[in-house]
Amino acid sequence: MEPNKQPRKGLKLSAIISIVVLISVFVTIIINTIVGYQAERISLYNNTIEFNKINATDLSKTTQSLMVSMKKSIKVAAQYFADVPLTDANVLSQLDFFMDTNHYFNSIVVVNAGGTIVSTSPSHLSLIGQKLSSQAAQQALERRTPLISEPYLAITKRLIVLVSHPIFDSKGVYKGFVAGSIYLQQPNIFQNILGNQNKNKNGSYYYVVDSSGRLIYHPDSSRIAEKVDQNPVVQNLINGVSGQQLVTNIKGVRYLAGFAKVDEVGWGIVSQTPESYIHARSNKLIKNMLVFSMPYLIVLLLLSIWLARRLSKPLYQLANAASRLSQGDESLTSIPLQPSWNYETNELAKTIAIAFDRMKQKTDELSQEAMTDPLTGLTNRRTMMAITSLWEEQGISYAFAMLDLDRFKSVNDTYGHQLGDEVLKFLAQVMMEEKRDQDFCCRYGGEEFTILMPDTTEQEAYIVAERIRERMESSISPIGRPVTLSIGISSNAEGSEDTMERLLKKADEALYAAKHAGRNRVVMYHNMEDIMSSK
Repeated sequence: MEPNKQPRKGLKLSAIISIVVLISVFVTIIINTIVGYQAERISLYNNTIEFNKINATDLSKTTQSLMVSMKKSIKVAAQYFADVPLTDANVLSQLDFFMDTNHYFNSIVVVNAGGTIVSTSPSHLSLIGQKLSSQAAQQALERRTPLISEPYLAITKRLIVLVSHPIFDSKGVYKGFVAGSIYLQQPNIFQNILGNQNKNKNGSYYYVVDSSGRLIYHPDSSRIAEKVDQNPVVQNLINGVSGQQLVTNIKGVRYLAGFAKVDEVGWGIVSQTPESYIHARSNKLIKNMLVFSMPYLIVLLLLSIWLARRLSKPLYQLANAASRLSQGDESLTSIPLQPSWNYETNELAKTIAIAFDRMKQKTDELSQEAMTDPLTGLTNRRTMMAITSLWEEQGISYAFAMLDLDRFKSVNDTYGHQLGDEVLKFLAQVMMEEKRDQDFCCRYGGEEFTILMPDTTEQEAYIVAERIRERMESSISPIGRPVTLSIGISSNAEGSEDTMERLLKKADEALYAAKHAGRNRVVMYHNMEDIMSSK
């Protein structure tokens, strides 16, 4: 090494530019991949769980209609036998006729008032003369009313559901009952209606449970009669709750489940899709994005190397000049760059500035689209409008509760805006603790808040709002005393077709009535005139 020559330090400019470009491209791909993955996953999650809820609801309606039709069919048979001797040979032929025409039941029996089977169809069951002792049969004899039994093990050793109707003659004398049996572990009407499940590649399927959590129908017939009451979804159905949720079943598999009650019999239907399907689809999206981006990455990298070599000489001169300037070299009177290269360098700087401006613009757009209010952590107004728009597209009715802190300006004036913000956060916490699981709490603006309540009437929304109002009235806020609030409520669940704008206006008018009536109260829109007239 020559003594008067400084050793070279650092990387070449072409290598640095190539590395920077490569890192930038990789970071861009990673950011886009993460954003795309999250967006796809959230969209798939919401669409899948909502579809399962709709599917379960539709199936429950189908099953409801089916059970009503079964009861009507058995009632027709009972009416026919009202004034016919139950031992008559025509009873058997009529039972065979019913079996051939309704296709609801695996078998039909006629039982006299003493609980003895007098006729069956099909006749090969060999049950005539046997006395029934099952709880379902005893209930039919004792109650003498139309009944649909819980699943039970019959004398034929089959797991069945019994649909029965009492037989009374024209004088009102009880003669017994006629009953149709559905064999749950053999081909039956439920399998005909519910059993045609296409082999879905995403693993979705549905099943039916009775009111005690026992499987009545399942695509895996070996599981019929299995108790699954430990499943959280089944527990909800046992408690009479319909809805949707992410659930881990009794086998430890996570599903996106929609579930609905069959009110006629107290059964429940669950439609579910494995959560792994969401992950698989999202992972496929990442793979496709990477495969699609790779050729562009290679082309961009080669282009950057070529461009870096073209730019390295004038930029090196610029760097050398900057170094001399930093060392106080007074002999340097101008930047030793040709005008053409100076222009290109400026254009490059301008291009980088534009690129960063665009990145900042994109970041600002993403921030504006954030779902939550930064102060309270509640859903913001933009997201509130998106939720109501989605509900209106899906035909879901809902209620609006508009909340406004009473005399909040005096709180800010007396205690300062910092404590005022703490009061807003305190109200947000109370709202989140008192709302129902399916409700959304939003900060509408300033001291105004809203609660979105799907499938909720004004009276039901009033109960939730009153809980919040009473909690605020009786709780010590961050300013050392309770702060009250007024609430206005509107809903389109009673048959109106009000849009979000109309419901919001009604809730605001009800809120104004609450303020006018003295504050610290909840006013429903339909009772607003009574409140105003009482003042």
